[in-house]
Amino acid sequence: MFGVKEPDGGRYGAAVGTVRYRCAACGNLTRFDVTVSRRTRAFHHYTVGGDLQVEDEEVLAEEVEDVVCRWCGTGRSVERVGDGEG
Repeated sequence: MFGVKEPDGGRYGAAVGTVRYRCAACGNLTRFDVTVSRRTRAFHHYTVGGDLQVEDEEVLAEEVEDVVCRWCGTGRSVERVGDGEG
């Protein structure tokens, strides 16, 4: 239902931040708890004082593990909203 997004767009095409969801149980379109695992590569730049600044972060793989409706608490009724819907 949710699954893995490959770096080239893969099966799910859009980044997690641009995916929309809808809860068929209560009609919610705006509030969801989304659990995501990401594999990234980034340049870590440490200052002389030891402060970290992360630069050039690239998402290599991304998997949406779970989406739960904040209003009614169910994950079984949550579905992705396609282009032109919602």
